[in-house]
Amino acid sequence: MNQTEAQPAPPLPHPRDVALDADLALRLAAGRPTGAAADALRERLRGYIRALAGPADAYAQRMADNRAKDIAVNTVAHARKVADDRGGDPVASLRLLGKSAEILSRYTAAASRPPTRSSDRRP
Repeated sequence: MNQTEAQPAPPLPHPRDVALDADLALRLAAGRPTGAAADALRERLRGYIRALAGPADAYAQRMADNRAKDIAVNTVAHARKVADDRGGDPVASLRLLGKSAEILSRYTAAASRPPTRSSDRRP
């Protein structure tokens, strides 16, 4: 494959896997945020963020409400930065990676649902 060909997008992680690992990250951050298990979890969370960032950003860009759109776009950008950061406090790292992956997973899930019309909503 030459460098001008696009790389295939990584497969999207299952939302349940993201939720379980995000919960595990918060639990490890409260107890033992270092060691091989925590390092492996950080790498999985970084992989989730990288896989979910594109679809989450596309969802954010399509939002109609400008304030919500700005928040969502900035959240995706921040998640990408968190995934690229390899240093710092191990507790903060686990928390930020876990929450970032969880939020991007929610955005990606929302993107796959058809938009609701205001007439479809119940009072």
